[in-house]
Amino acid sequence: MDPALTKRSWQRYVLLVMLFSVFCEISTSVTHYSIPEEMKEGSVVANLATDLGLDVKTLTKRKMRLDIIANKKYLDVNKETGELYIVEKLDREHICYTKSSCYLKLEVTLENPLRIFNIELEVLDMNDNAPQFRRDAIHLDISEATPKGERFSLSNAVDPDVGTNSLKTYHLSESEYFNIEVQTGRDGSKFADLILKKTIDRERQALHNLILTAVDGGTPARSGTVSIVVHVLDTNDNAPAFDKTTFNVKVMENSPIGSLVIHLNATDLDEGSNSDITYSYSLYTSEKTQETFHLNPTTGEITVKGMLNYEDFRIYDMEVIATDKGANSLSGQCTIKILVEDMNDNHPEISIKSFQSPVSENIELDTVIAVVSVSDKDSGDNGVVDLHIPENMPFKLRESSDNYYELVVSEPLDREKVPEYDIIFTVTDRGSPPLSDNETMTLELLDVNDNVPQFTQSFYTIRVMENNAPGSLLSSLTAIDPDLHENQYLVYFITEKEIANTSMSMLFSINPENGNLYALKTFDYEIEKEFLFHIEARDSGSPPLSSNVTIHIIIVDQNDNAPVIVSPWRAHGSVVEEKIPRSTDKGSLVAKVIALDTDSVHNSRIMYQFLQVTDASLFSLDQYNGEIRTMRMFSYKDSRHHRLIVVAKDNGEPALSATVTIKLLTVETDVKAYSDMTEMPLEYDIFSDINLYLVIGLGSVSFLLLITILVTIVLKCQKPKPSKAAPPSRNSVISERNSTIADSTLVSNDAYWYSLFLAETRKGKLVVRQPVPKGSRYIVSSIPRGTGLSETSDSAASTLQLLDVNDNVPQFTQSFYTIRVMENNAPGSLLSSLTAIDPDLHENQYLVYFITEKEIANTSMSMLFSINPENGNLYALKTFDYEIEKEFLFHIEARDSGSPPLSSNVTVHIIIVDQNDNAPVIVSPWRAHGSVVEEKIPRSTDKGSLVAKVIALDTDSVHNSRIMYQFLQVTDASLFSLDQYNGEIRTMRMFSYKDSRHHRLIVVAKDNGEPALSATVTIKLLTVETDVKAYSDMTEMPLEYDIFSDINLYLVIGLGSVSFLLLITILVTIVLKCQKPKPSKAAPPSRNSVLSERNSTIADSTLVSNDAYWYSLFLAETRKGKLVVRQPVPKGSRYIVSSIPRGTGLSETSDSAASTLQSPVSENIELDTVIAVVSVSDKDSGDNGVVDLHIPENMPFKLKESSDNYYELVVSEPLDREKVPEYDIIFTVTDRGSPPLSDNETMTLELLDVNDNVPQFTQSFYTIRVMENNAPGSLLSSLTAIDPDLHENQYLVYFITEKEIANTSMSMLFSINPENGNLYALKTFDYEIEKEFLFHIEARDSGSPPLSSNVTVHIIIVDQNDNAPVIVSPWRAHGSVVEEKIPRSTDKGSLVAKVIALDTDSVHNSRIMYQFLQVTDASLFSLDQYNGEIRTMRMFSYKDSRHHRLIVVAKDNGEPALSATVTIKLLTVETDVKAYSDMTEMPLEYDIFSDINLYLVIGLGSVSFLLLITILVTIVLKCQKPKPSKAAPPSRNSVISERNSTIADSTLVSNDAYWYSLFLAETRKGKLVVRQPVPKGSRYIVSSIPRGTGLSETSDSAASTLQVALFCV
Repeated sequence: MDPALTKRSWQRYVLLVMLFSVFCEISTSVTHYSIPEEMKEGSVVANLATDLGLDVKTLTKRKMRLDIIANKKYLDVNKETGELYIVEKLDREHICYTKSSCYLKLEVTLENPLRIFNIELEVLDMNDNAPQFRRDAIHLDISEATPKGERFSLSNAVDPDVGTNSLKTYHLSESEYFNIEVQTGRDGSKFADLILKKTIDRERQALHNLILTAVDGGTPARSGTVSIVVHVLDTNDNAPAFDKTTFNVKVMENSPIGSLVIHLNATDLDEGSNSDITYSYSLYTSEKTQETFHLNPTTGEITVKGMLNYEDFRIYDMEVIATDKGANSLSGQCTIKILVEDMNDNHPEISIKSFQSPVSENIELDTVIAVVSVSDKDSGDNGVVDLHIPENMPFKLRESSDNYYELVVSEPLDREKVPEYDIIFTVTDRGSPPLSDNETMTLELLDVNDNVPQFTQSFYTIRVMENNAPGSLLSSLTAIDPDLHENQYLVYFITEKEIANTSMSMLFSINPENGNLYALKTFDYEIEKEFLFHIEARDSGSPPLSSNVTIHIIIVDQNDNAPVIVSPWRAHGSVVEEKIPRSTDKGSLVAKVIALDTDSVHNSRIMYQFLQVTDASLFSLDQYNGEIRTMRMFSYKDSRHHRLIVVAKDNGEPALSATVTIKLLTVETDVKAYSDMTEMPLEYDIFSDINLYLVIGLGSVSFLLLITILVTIVLKCQKPKPSKAAPPSRNSVISERNSTIADSTLVSNDAYWYSLFLAETRKGKLVVRQPVPKGSRYIVSSIPRGTGLSETSDSAASTLQLLDVNDNVPQFTQSFYTIRVMENNAPGSLLSSLTAIDPDLHENQYLVYFITEKEIANTSMSMLFSINPENGNLYALKTFDYEIEKEFLFHIEARDSGSPPLSSNVTVHIIIVDQNDNAPVIVSPWRAHGSVVEEKIPRSTDKGSLVAKVIALDTDSVHNSRIMYQFLQVTDASLFSLDQYNGEIRTMRMFSYKDSRHHRLIVVAKDNGEPALSATVTIKLLTVETDVKAYSDMTEMPLEYDIFSDINLYLVIGLGSVSFLLLITILVTIVLKCQKPKPSKAAPPSRNSVLSERNSTIADSTLVSNDAYWYSLFLAETRKGKLVVRQPVPKGSRYIVSSIPRGTGLSETSDSAASTLQSPVSENIELDTVIAVVSVSDKDSGDNGVVDLHIPENMPFKLKESSDNYYELVVSEPLDREKVPEYDIIFTVTDRGSPPLSDNETMTLELLDVNDNVPQFTQSFYTIRVMENNAPGSLLSSLTAIDPDLHENQYLVYFITEKEIANTSMSMLFSINPENGNLYALKTFDYEIEKEFLFHIEARDSGSPPLSSNVTVHIIIVDQNDNAPVIVSPWRAHGSVVEEKIPRSTDKGSLVAKVIALDTDSVHNSRIMYQFLQVTDASLFSLDQYNGEIRTMRMFSYKDSRHHRLIVVAKDNGEPALSATVTIKLLTVETDVKAYSDMTEMPLEYDIFSDINLYLVIGLGSVSFLLLITILVTIVLKCQKPKPSKAAPPSRNSVISERNSTIADSTLVSNDAYWYSLFLAETRKGKLVVRQPVPKGSRYIVSSIPRGTGLSETSDSAASTLQVALFCV
């Protein structure tokens, strides 16, 4: 041992001995205290400082502390006062649980010096705890056979208090059968025994509830209670008993095996096994009865076991005993009498004795066709039978003898209506319920020739163009005969009829087999206009039947006759000479050309034009009536001879014409003087002296200007100093257009090259399908095609051959065709070519076109239009009239020749376009044809008075029916005015004494068509005298004209100024030319530059699309791991498709090895169907071996015990897979032991879907708003229905329920996708024509049988503001101005004019607002924005202008707003209401600004402008300081462009095809092929840039030979 360690141990022992001795000296005395339990915290127990004799002031300094030995710190010492106080409440029962007395030992320790005081604290008990039982309830099982006085021990109560506070006694609640006896144990504890005072009976009261109360001895006393539950155990003291002792039951014969006869129910008041009853037959029941009926020993049900026959055995007697399962079993019995009732259980029988088939359709009435016998094995009413056939047949039954019937003909038979009859003989007995049987026999009818051939039309109108080719097909006349075989074969021929000794068979021929009608000669409209004859169709029956139809051949005119000029008449080639006086007034008739055309009305309309005229300002030609009139008076400067060549053209297509030459000679006339009635001569020579001087001056200035320009050019053309010429720029291209030259590979999106070449790689050949364009070269190589988009392998070993399959539907080039057809079209004219494309080959590619039949107003589309089945050319079979038919809508179908054939259709919309084919008709003033209207007016009529109003109507469309009125001839043009819009004829001035009394007005009304048509009316006016004052003071003002007006003065001043400026220009040019320019250097060339103003972005090859394209391309069936391609996959595409396995359900299924569950089952399984059979067992015996089986209560199943410990699980309620797709059925088995034991088993029952749910739309009514002017094919909405079924029962197909509106089917207006319910519009809708549609959409599932539902769809066309307002008042032609006159004396607020505009849009968009767009004086006129009234805001003053221009705009309320404008020119006129003595006409005011002066001003301005430009150009040219320059070296490999271009490698990016058409670069051989002549002065550098596989960076151009450089020259 280590000496140091030993030394330290001894030192430790010595220290411990010393401390123990000190401790023993200190703790020799103990201080005692007593306190009750449950004192509050902070309560003072005692003052330790006083009791221990300590100084309070030194407690803190001496570090006084209190320790509680072996317990928590319940107390502490206050060092300030020395008091001992409660820190935590004391509970005696917790501190001293098992002790009757409770003490706490405390130690008080002080330091300096160290002192320890022992304190003992006694905790006194209080009654703070009530007695408690260990259980809340005491359960006792007592047999009802227990004698009275029997004792049963009860558990005692416990009270933790001590002494008098502990448990004292027990009390029992009042009971008739029980009381208690309290006893004291050896340890002083109290307990009670339960004593039975009286015997108990379970059948009277099976359960007794008692309350035992324990009370302590404290003050106040506390108590505790416990519930005593007494269960009375049963004994077998009651026998089973039936409801009745005798039962009478009736059962129907032939009741099915297992059907219930009666359910016996015996009751036993006992419980448990004593109440379990077993049923059995007694010995008195016969074996026949036991073999016929089965008695269930468990349930007491008697069911049918054998066949019941009323005829064999009618009454069964049996006796049934019910026995319980008690130790000493007891039993009860009852008697049952079963009566068998008779039923109709034998079906009647039919026997066909004879039957005659086929029979002729003309068989006589009452002919016997068949004999039938009937029988029934039953007796009484059940054996009486009746025989019937359907009521809607032309036959009847006639009873011949007992139970024998004859079938005879009761009505005439017609094979064409019903070719055969399925006659059903039905026999029924009179039993209850009646039984029946049937037998079907088929009766065929033989054809008889009893139908006359019927033509498809009752009358044929055939239009034939004149000059037709002999042998041309006119029409195909088809008749139909519903008979069969030879009775159906028809022969066609023409019924002979002679016209002008010419037989119809010499003019026309008909094919006797197919009814094609041909023309045998060429017809001339001018000779024969129509033919009327009959075509007969005769069948080949015996005897033959025939019918005929009337044919109306109308010869249609062609423009094959030129016009013939009949006035003025002249020999062929001769000239017509006419003489007219030189004093002829303006507007006088010189000559009238009349031409005639023998063609029809349309082609014979003549239009006249000047082909040549000596002076176009002197003569005018009316294009409609051929009248040549003077446009002005002759002057002394006009030639005396004039040559006029007039051409007369007809309205044909092409137009034919004739000409006439008229030579006019003007002669002087000498007229007498009319004393006082002479007209004032025209004293104004249009070419005055001053104007002559102006022209001379203008010519001089122009000549000087020309000299100046020539001098400048000569000075600029002087040769500069010699400089070196630029070397030729080799291989350059100079252009201002965008071009990019690609390599020899052609990239094209169309099918041109595919149609040009077809490469067959099997044989290494190239097959040219079309002629190759001259000068083209092609390199074609063979690349083997792999199964995917992998890299291509060596082309030497490729042997892939693809055979075509008819898997492509023909596709039209357009989804909707709109074809505009001009009315009055020729029958047989080509309307359009509808072409469909089928990418298949051979017969799968050959298409046939035909019209889908649809009738409009009993007229089939095939009678209006015809389509060539080979090329899709659509023809019109008749002439259309816009006034009768405006549009047609039908379908064209294209079908290929594959097997099976595929087809598609397209909607065709034919719009008839109006022609101007109706001339105006004058309805007012009315007159007979060619007659003249005579009117009388007073000579005192004021200026502006209405003389007459011409009204004409035109039946054409709105545009062609606008009427314009003009004077064709008027006696005095200064006296009458005609409003060209409303046809009102008014006076322009008052009549004077010089005016003639007779006036002749010829008014022409022209429509707005092209060419215009017209009608004329002649009005003769007679002025009559009225009583007015003398004309003594009425004189006319002479014409006063100042020959040297202000305008001529300004022209002279301008001419002088220009002359002065010209002189200054010449001087400046001479001075500038004398200056010597300094040499300058040319700018160096810019090499390798590309100028571009546009940005280009090249996207990658990834396609991102949000539509349903890929869903329609692929349909993945993950159940079978397959991928089904629904459409052809685009070439060059890659797809990654993965398969996800599909599970059988939504949860894991448990092990079913030990189950007999039938799963899955159909959801429509019948009630009481057995789904599973379950057996239960328990190895125990007695009650412990008796088991009960249960399933959850909330399931649609129930358990039915079939035999001992065997249960059947049957359906108790209808199942619905859509609510619960599967059931987890928990079978729980529990025995009757004590304690009971149980087990469970879970089985999953899956339900198979049945198509029992109708598709339901998400809405009950769809309202879809469609904006008008929609694009055809646009998506309107998606109508989705939901079907909760599965698989094919869930797959829905959508379609439109057919409904016609105005002979238009809904399927021609709308289309629905049958897979997803997307609704599309097939045409563009117009709110002004169609405002809404109402139809049904049906959704049908694919179940068997299919279920469907429909929904109503309401399409509302929403108006767009697509119609601009149309100003109807004041009406004017397009762009023309409305002129109005108002007196200057008009008051403030007077109505000047009213603008009325109409808008055909809806109410909101058609609200019109009127505004001034321009107004001459805004303070003078106001415009009401709502009604368009223009009123004066004040009276006119002398300062106001006489002319005012108002531009009014009419805007609608649409978004954006549309508008129309009208310009109104207002002229204010003076009014004078004085007597006629002071009334003088206003003198004619000569417009000083004549035509010649206007031309002079224009010429002067032009010369001045040219002079100014010359000065500016001269200054600019002289200000340039050129330096001597060297020629720019050739800029090689540069591209300069001012247009937007992107220069990539071999990719061509260009907005036009100019350069592609100009150059074709073949880089294989390094050649440049020029496809078009190169523009002069252009340079081109052409090199080749290798083409990469994509838009990558351009490679090195060292090896390239193609480059484009663009310069601006």
